[in-house]
Amino acid sequence: MSRRTKRIAAGLLAGMLVAGVMAAEPDHPIITEVYTDPVGANDGPVGRDPASPHQEFIEIYLPTAAALRPGLNKDALNLTFYEVEGDTSSSGYRLVNYRFDLPTFDLDPSNGTTPGAIPRPASGVVVLGWVDYVGDPPVDLAGTPSSRVALINGGITSASGFVFIAINGHHFTGTTNFPTLVAESLIDVPNETRSGIVQNGSGAYLLVNRDDPGYVELFDDKHVPPGRSADPDLAGGTVLGVSALLDGYAPNDDRQFDVTQQPYPFGGGIDLDEVLPAGGPFSRLICQLPEIDNTPPDAGRANGYARRFVDLPRTTENANPFDDDPVADALNVYRQIRNDGPFFPTPGRVVFLTDPPELSVAAAGGQVVSVLAGTTARTPVLAANVGGDYPIDITATPGASSDPTVATFAAGSAATAVPGQALGVPTLSVHVPVDAPNNATATSTVTVTAANSNPGDPAVVHAVQTTDVTVRAFNPLFGEDVNGQPFQTTVTIAFQPVVSDPLVNNELLGMSFGQFLAANLGTLAQDVQGFGPALVDPNTNLADPTVVWPMVKEFPSNFANYVNPPGPPGHFDLVQTILNSAEYLDGTGTYDNVFNPSMTAVRAIRMNIPDTLTFGGTFTPAEPIVLADPAGRIINDPFSPMYLPTTDRTFEVALIDTNVRISGTIETGATDDFGIVVEVLDVEPGSPMVPGEFVFLSYFGGLQGADIDSLQLPANGTPLANIILLDLDNLHDMLGIRSIEALWLIDAGGESDEANFIEAFSLNPVAGTPPCPGDLNGDGTINLADLSTLLGNFGIPSGATPEMGDLDGDGDVDLSDLSGLLSVFGTSCP
Repeated sequence: MSRRTKRIAAGLLAGMLVAGVMAAEPDHPIITEVYTDPVGANDGPVGRDPASPHQEFIEIYLPTAAALRPGLNKDALNLTFYEVEGDTSSSGYRLVNYRFDLPTFDLDPSNGTTPGAIPRPASGVVVLGWVDYVGDPPVDLAGTPSSRVALINGGITSASGFVFIAINGHHFTGTTNFPTLVAESLIDVPNETRSGIVQNGSGAYLLVNRDDPGYVELFDDKHVPPGRSADPDLAGGTVLGVSALLDGYAPNDDRQFDVTQQPYPFGGGIDLDEVLPAGGPFSRLICQLPEIDNTPPDAGRANGYARRFVDLPRTTENANPFDDDPVADALNVYRQIRNDGPFFPTPGRVVFLTDPPELSVAAAGGQVVSVLAGTTARTPVLAANVGGDYPIDITATPGASSDPTVATFAAGSAATAVPGQALGVPTLSVHVPVDAPNNATATSTVTVTAANSNPGDPAVVHAVQTTDVTVRAFNPLFGEDVNGQPFQTTVTIAFQPVVSDPLVNNELLGMSFGQFLAANLGTLAQDVQGFGPALVDPNTNLADPTVVWPMVKEFPSNFANYVNPPGPPGHFDLVQTILNSAEYLDGTGTYDNVFNPSMTAVRAIRMNIPDTLTFGGTFTPAEPIVLADPAGRIINDPFSPMYLPTTDRTFEVALIDTNVRISGTIETGATDDFGIVVEVLDVEPGSPMVPGEFVFLSYFGGLQGADIDSLQLPANGTPLANIILLDLDNLHDMLGIRSIEALWLIDAGGESDEANFIEAFSLNPVAGTPPCPGDLNGDGTINLADLSTLLGNFGIPSGATPEMGDLDGDGDVDLSDLSGLLSVFGTSCP
């Protein structure tokens, strides 16, 4: 199930619940929120960063006495919060990290308050968090007992509408303005005081009833008293009893964790596997959630979880134990807390399904995006419906740009039918000129407006808000060496999929690139292998392997055919160019498998491109393009402004890589990794480069030699081929390279045979540059291989391409062509 499908499923379920199916106040205390890692240099109680509005906390909801189920003491409810280590790399794996015994709560005010108990707050919310320490290491608590500051909501001295409990308040002189814990085990001063106790990593969070017969007092594994234990034995259920469990969930940060596969079978070896194995009594009661948010926009920025709605029950909270389903619970009942978006941590507030919808918009600090210079991008405005589950439509209207030379702003698309407790991301249309300086910024004040999707729903709360959206121009001039220092320069690479259409033979002709080729082949567009005429022929079936595979410029298939052309005197040859590239020296392993055993030759092919100017390209695609990030990975985040922008850049070189296999099936493109080296032809006066030198390209400011993961996006269909476009302007502007004469393609896939290039085009040929006559295989030399190709096609009639030997263009391969080839036999292309 995709992330999108999961979000849709969650919305559908919540929609059913709001209609009256199952939705009800919980009949037991639940964990409503755990926030583990706020933004800021210091989120702990020692030397707290005053600019950080929130610190780590735990939030619990207490139901009303009327809703409380039988067996729980409404006049004296005693709760304990446990965190059990689930990280397999921890020395305390499966053991308790900490225990917090909460003060007694009285949920029934009608018969008075039980002596020593705390009345249930009106909101039902209890927040556990830190108060400031003094000293480093701590020697006291900050302030006086009556003026302690809770490290939430920007720092408070009293809680309104909820109860704040100081988890470190009983240290030193305690507090009088906040309740303190009955007991805890153990915040160790000074070792466990800096970061905050709710630490990141895999673990099981448990809320238990201290008065239940199944409750056992356990201790922090680092401070176990003699004769006591830190092992709850959640897998076996023989120590801490299931009957004491009121609520719980388990964040999991293992890279192999898949939320849809839980509970995992015993022996899988990933985090929490032995804490909550499939056969353990707690495994179906405690759902596992991914610790890191990998969903866009801004993946990786969530730290913590909250119940989507207080009255949205888990499957484990109904009367039928056979319905228990941790996957359904994980996908539907929780949302991840973003630490810089509209879902700011909200201690002291809970939301019901039937609450009115409410617009929330991220502050200006969360509305900063980068847009590639020379593109018009769909730029997200981060907003959300943080109210109940009534859908809303969200639009964004930009104001004037603070600097139109950097970016201009226009309206984009709305976010429609955004359910409660979900992100809604309307977009702006932002254009950044091609000459905008790298990292220059422009800001627009944006009005964000929400309206009900369904007539008759409760009115949207805070329906109109403003925020500042800042666009940073992404226009790097330099690549990076292995030390991250500026190196040579960087170029722009873009992709376009040639999408399969069963009703069309030649899908390329339906694209602006195909139309450009058809109009300019032989003039502004010159091919390398001679397949240009076939590629603009409407009858060429690009899905037919018998048509496509004779065009493929195959990489060497054995070590004997690996190559290592020399560079100019005093400069690297091709092998040395690769071995000294930042990508190779960085230890990424990208090019480990491209060399022969002695590392004296490389698996590479030469595209003997017509002499090509590096600036002033003649082609600009009309369709959206696909971009790669600085590491060469295709950007497929639909919320990213680097995803499918349009461009006004001009491109000097194009490559076409087919995805059609010999068998006729279509490959994914996932292993179409390759690197590109250009061979310098001519330089400007004062250039640091010399003719014949190899330059290993970097992209978008990334490492020199970064490999490209070729396009594998479905793009509304199956990509039969990829058009790969290169904007080489920086080679001229930064390095003084005026023209290039060849491309060297390096198979970073390591003999995967999936990077299958069928043609290369110069889109800006030097005036008067003819194709190299006689070089039928594009290796730069007229030799026996070319003679063999010509003789193999001898006598082919009209329709033959120059690649097949029709050198004089008279429509057949004959003695005239043989004579022409022999006249230049044994020479190299200029």
